[in-house]
Amino acid sequence: MLSEEGSSLLFSFSPRTPCGCGKLARIAGAMALGVSARGSVLRHPFPWFISPWFSSCLRRAVSRIPSSSRVSQGPDVRGVEGSKHMWLVATCRVRCKRLLCSTWIQFKGGKTNFSHSDSHPKIGSSVEPISQESAHPSRYVSPPRQEGRIESHSTKPDKSLTHVQEPCDPTLAERNAVPGQAAGSNGMSINGQDTGISSDTIPPVEGLHKVVDQKQLARVYDKVIVVDNVSTAKQVARLLMTKYKNFIHACDTEVAKIDVMSETPVGHGELICFSIYSGPLADFGNGKSCIWVDVLDGGRNVLKEFVPFFEDSSIKKVVWHNYSFDSHVLGNYGIKLSGFHADTMHLARLFDSSRRANGGYSLEALTNDRKIMSSNDELKMGKITMKSIFGKRKLKKDGSEGKLITLAPVDVLQREERISWICYSALDSISTFKLFDNLKAKLELEPWTLDDIMRGTMYDFYEEYWRPFCVLLVQMESEGMLVDRSYLSEIEKLAITEKQIASDKFRKWASKYCPDAKYMNVGSDAQIRQLFFGDTLRRNNTNKCENDRNKCLSKPKSFKVPNIENVIENGRKSPSKYHTIVLNKICEELQTDMYTDSGLPSVSGVALKVFAGKVSNNQNFLIDNASYHSGSDEEVNNDHDSTKEMAEMSHVLTHDEDTSDYGTAYKAFGDGKEGSVACQAIAALCDVCTIDSLISNFILPLQGNDISGVHGRVHCSLNLNTETGRLSARRPNLQNQPALEKDRYKIRQAFIAGPGNSLIVADYGQLGLRILAHLANCKSMLEAFRAGGDFHSRAAMNMYAHVREAVEKQSVLLEWHPQPGEDKPPVPLLKDAFGSERRKAKMLNFSIAYGKTPVGLSRDWKVSVKEAKDTVSLWYKERQEVLFWQEERKKEALESKCVRTLLGRSRHFPLVETASNAQRRHIERAAINTPVQGSAADVAMCAMLEIDRNIRLKELGWKLLLQVHDEVILEGPTESAELAKAIVVDCMSKPFYGMNFLKVDLVVDAKCAQNWYAASVLPGGDW
Repeated sequence: MLSEEGSSLLFSFSPRTPCGCGKLARIAGAMALGVSARGSVLRHPFPWFISPWFSSCLRRAVSRIPSSSRVSQGPDVRGVEGSKHMWLVATCRVRCKRLLCSTWIQFKGGKTNFSHSDSHPKIGSSVEPISQESAHPSRYVSPPRQEGRIESHSTKPDKSLTHVQEPCDPTLAERNAVPGQAAGSNGMSINGQDTGISSDTIPPVEGLHKVVDQKQLARVYDKVIVVDNVSTAKQVARLLMTKYKNFIHACDTEVAKIDVMSETPVGHGELICFSIYSGPLADFGNGKSCIWVDVLDGGRNVLKEFVPFFEDSSIKKVVWHNYSFDSHVLGNYGIKLSGFHADTMHLARLFDSSRRANGGYSLEALTNDRKIMSSNDELKMGKITMKSIFGKRKLKKDGSEGKLITLAPVDVLQREERISWICYSALDSISTFKLFDNLKAKLELEPWTLDDIMRGTMYDFYEEYWRPFCVLLVQMESEGMLVDRSYLSEIEKLAITEKQIASDKFRKWASKYCPDAKYMNVGSDAQIRQLFFGDTLRRNNTNKCENDRNKCLSKPKSFKVPNIENVIENGRKSPSKYHTIVLNKICEELQTDMYTDSGLPSVSGVALKVFAGKVSNNQNFLIDNASYHSGSDEEVNNDHDSTKEMAEMSHVLTHDEDTSDYGTAYKAFGDGKEGSVACQAIAALCDVCTIDSLISNFILPLQGNDISGVHGRVHCSLNLNTETGRLSARRPNLQNQPALEKDRYKIRQAFIAGPGNSLIVADYGQLGLRILAHLANCKSMLEAFRAGGDFHSRAAMNMYAHVREAVEKQSVLLEWHPQPGEDKPPVPLLKDAFGSERRKAKMLNFSIAYGKTPVGLSRDWKVSVKEAKDTVSLWYKERQEVLFWQEERKKEALESKCVRTLLGRSRHFPLVETASNAQRRHIERAAINTPVQGSAADVAMCAMLEIDRNIRLKELGWKLLLQVHDEVILEGPTESAELAKAIVVDCMSKPFYGMNFLKVDLVVDAKCAQNWYAASVLPGGDW
């Protein structure tokens, strides 16, 4: 029936109405022909079992209507954006939970939009939703951008991999035409036959930042040939290997059953499809230039046809975004990738290393950045996230939509959302190809200078250094390192025991001031903050705190904690699961200048160490039970004999002791015994934090299967993702291991060589300082390095007149080289006699090299800023060249908005002009730090490439496994370990193609052993 406005036609269909498919198709066709060009609307409520069937019939009927008939009341506007000629026909999709639902289809210029009733039309459209709100969107439309976190079952870097979906229609789930079949159809080809369905009927996709209309998405599908059988695979692979062998091919994989946040791709994940885009000039049939290969349903035989393409080293035209991940995934199927050409993620980092805080390096962020992508792109569309296409809000119990966005497993998605999935997947490789083109063009415009000599462009730099380095990193990840799980199991038990002891020590000390502290959770920041600062208001609420300071800082607070000790509370007959405790502030004088981002006093490990000071770990356990009678005498005597500990504590506290190592808690708790024990108790709490971090970040993960492959080797991810160019590691983050001398559980000892093999660990000595001496051309530093010996002792001698005088009088020795029969030096060594001065010199050497200021040094030394400035001035007195070089780097950063490393890489500072004073100081420190740290990264990279190129090492069977900071680790046969070690030292000391163009020698120390710890060089005075 026609509405009063004459613009809406309502069609009602009862479930009881006998209507066959053919009849319904004729009705649908008539409906489509009779709809007004102004935008007539047709509605129909159907039950769930009829709706999909009717929808399919309706789409087939509409697709058979000639375009001329559909636009009989106006011109053909297929290529015109914003046309007012539109037809609205309603169809519905209902799930079992709902009886009725309405969905509308919008025909616009010969194209069709399938949308849920509560979805908004394309931006600029005057059409409003016409049906009642439904809880379930149509399978053909993405919801508008949804804020909130994603609930997913499997993921992939820069790709969302999960989605819940209903089965798609069979007619839309078949493959495209294959090469050699007749072309000329404007519709989609299913199994080689024209279905008459135009690709323009692909549903619209709404991106995160913009609405991607149906025409753009249709263009993606128009480029794609679907390969899901062996015969098609053979034809397409043959073209890749012959006609298009010299083309640039961008590739991308989609993987299911893997959580990339915790699992390594080595030995994990299931490849379900991949796409290859060979550029607009390639034609794999019917003008299609992008290949989409279905591995999930096509099977391994389809994948096998592409193995020669992936393994052919003569095809050096393969581009990836995050090559490492895709390489490992294909490697799981026995495919050894060869012919690597570029990783667009690395190209982007080389072009601009400052994007981490400005969009990042995901494919979506890069390809939707107009500063990177050209404006003449035909598709005018970058990568679209899966969240924006397939994400759906999870329903709450009351049926309303929640904030949680759900995505189903990708294998389900690939089968049930096939058309949209193919478009999403293929768009990844297309976007990678376009991104490569744009980044290459930009890098080719940037000059590359090395040692003040023009060497070409920055793309030439990439080809010479980063391309082979990327391949090497992937090889190292694949090799992995063998771990001793039995050793890890033993240190886990020890760590848990020591954590419990340290926790108990802190609780018993705190319970002296707050009785309920003996039940507290020492891992709770809120409870620790309550103990030290009370119920503190946030820092920005200063007025209220000043007006009512005592109330703000001393208010007790209650917490619920697990009732481990089965405490029976008042009014109860039996212990409950949780126990309520009340904590109050235990010290009024304890202050801090560290706050969280939300304005609360910080209780991080760094903040706690300021309270505790540099208290020895051994002293932590001198806090005996007898010192604090927080409970009954029976409780005090239960643990272990306290008499001996009491005597030890008494000795420590009564003898003249150096209080300079104590932190701020010493005075806050009243000096003397109380202050000393407070520092030791807080140091025990620091131990709890340290031990807990080691357990959760290393000891437990290294025993799991998530980061290990089938052979029990740990495969961590090595990434070029720092602004200085230093490598970082994930799963696990081996860069964050404690320093060798502070490795309390010797975690490095768990990394072992395989049977019959040994490890070589080679480390640079004072690499950063040597690079600084070269860059600044500092005469004093160059002479000290050429003289050799203890560099930090020499620095102390040059800084302090009384130290120099002692050396000149030979009352102390700068260094000592023992002769046969000599057990000790004739006079004390400088590092022993003037240990404090040498420590300050050592700290200054590294701190100044990396841009640390006197303010930061004053905190480290616990002295005034003036005293720190005076000490810094002493350091610069003999090193004026360094001061001049640093000022030049600051000036360069402010004027050129970038600084460069030894090999010519740049770090940009785009926010210089708008930076605040604090941000400007940060930029100045980074301008000093980057050339030193970045150049050290350049040297380490060149050394690794030199080792990898060494033919002799390959013949001996030695392979690189890992690089952490300035040390590299190799594994190979024990019988050739000493020979290999000499070769490694030579490669690292002359890393630039067998040369060293620096003004100083590169000193390398190396050692062979069966595990990483034993092979490491313990840092001494000059390391």
